[in-house]
Amino acid sequence: MTAAPQPPKLLPSAADILRCVREVTRDLIAPSLAGHAERSAAATIDHMLRYVERLVEHQGQDLLDEEAKLKALLPAAAGWLAGRDAALAGAIRADCARAPDPATYATLAMMEDRVALLRQHVCDALLALHAAGEAKGADGAALHATLRDYIRWQIAREGALVEPAFLGHGPRR
Repeated sequence: MTAAPQPPKLLPSAADILRCVREVTRDLIAPSLAGHAERSAAATIDHMLRYVERLVEHQGQDLLDEEAKLKALLPAAAGWLAGRDAALAGAIRADCARAPDPATYATLAMMEDRVALLRQHVCDALLALHAAGEAKGADGAALHATLRDYIRWQIAREGALVEPAFLGHGPRR
């Protein structure tokens, strides 16, 4: 029985190149370093390259997922804010409606900028909810819980990128 043919790939990928640089640094350069500061720097480089490998492989999809999640939950924040801060409510609605240009390749930096803008609206909505105190009402309390759930989700997603790159690979120095 023969294995199914593998689809063609462009090689080397960015992750392959980073992995190669990390392995050369770890296996060939680091062992020849004599000083503590130099070995410490090499260990830090190893950790950071492993983290960047994970970013290259996962960050694009993670940013797309987060943008979709934010665009789904922020209209409720705009609705709650409408009678309290019309300018912020309008900015949230406009930013949620803004779609990337389909003719332009979305770089990670562009995606990061879009997600950062939407994350800022989460912060702005939380500030408004906290400022309203008890006057935020049941709708505000539900929105507050939704935004806190999003933040928990976001922290877990970022942890899933960071943790495998650093834990179990020796101390960062």
